[in-house]
Amino acid sequence: MTKIFLIRHAEAEGNIYRRSHGEFDGRVIGRGYAQIKQLEERFLKETIHAVYSSDLTRTITTAKAISEPHGLRIKTTQSLREVNVGEWEDIAWGDLLHNYPEMAELFGSDPARWKVKGSEDYLHVRERMKNCISEIGERHEGNTVAVFSHGFAMRAFLCEIMGLPSHKTNLLPYCDNTAVTLLTYGNGKFTIEYEGDNSHLDSNTSTFASQTWWRDGEERKHEDLRYVRFDVERDSGIYRLCGVDCNCGNDGEVKLTAYIEDEPAGILCLDPSRDSGESVGWISHLRMKPELCRPDLEVQLVGQAVSEYRKLGRGKVKIETGDIELLARLCDRYEFAEAGSCGNESIAEKCI
Repeated sequence: MTKIFLIRHAEAEGNIYRRSHGEFDGRVIGRGYAQIKQLEERFLKETIHAVYSSDLTRTITTAKAISEPHGLRIKTTQSLREVNVGEWEDIAWGDLLHNYPEMAELFGSDPARWKVKGSEDYLHVRERMKNCISEIGERHEGNTVAVFSHGFAMRAFLCEIMGLPSHKTNLLPYCDNTAVTLLTYGNGKFTIEYEGDNSHLDSNTSTFASQTWWRDGEERKHEDLRYVRFDVERDSGIYRLCGVDCNCGNDGEVKLTAYIEDEPAGILCLDPSRDSGESVGWISHLRMKPELCRPDLEVQLVGQAVSEYRKLGRGKVKIETGDIELLARLCDRYEFAEAGSCGNESIAEKCI
């Protein structure tokens, strides 16, 4: 028998920014590094003979939690990648839920019926995951291996080995970042010893502890932002609530209004023309409605800014602000660093 620890990657940009990252190569972020450390501690006394990972950055970074302490090389393969979500790649989940409500629901509940332009077929994900992990099991007969992959792909694989049809996917719970599933493999068959265990995490490091999208019933709340271009007649009110003059800024400024469903919730203003030759993207304003100024929502605005400027080839985002509390949150929670001042305002920057 081969013992296989199947592990989801640590918290990454798609998880915290609430964006659809399939094969989009997002990075580990936020609590992800603390999760990796706790995962490392969990496996220190476990004998591991080999480490496999998808070839995406977020899984490779997570796999180091086991490979480095055990002196093993990470063997990467595209076969362990997340599903390719086609034209949904790096789109905010709030936009997808609003613009493609039926497909967004099927993505989690009956993925064989989910179809998006350029996306990978669900049955293909099931097959490539099973073939890959079976080959690993055969190759390391009698040993123990760690395999790092992604949420959707792992769920598809577990449905495959359990014989669950697509429309019964909801019988499988979602798993937290760095959650561990233990399998044994022998004679061409898998046995699930336990599934989605995140006991090495605490309430401060668990991604799922602070999110509700994966829960059922009344516990689930709408928490995904969507974005629309600013319209003066429709959106002036939210600008006033956020303390921003909607007439400010230059002609090249990009003004976005963030919505939770149909309610305006915040604003994001970008100035792509400022310092564009220095590969910098400036954020003019980043504000949530006062009663919605929560880290899980505000960080989504950061994610939208990062996405917009990556498309323009910028390597860094900057913001100039006199709001001391916002500056503290940017640096403490969203991986910005103070980078001087201009007059009475401080500058914070983040490499992207």
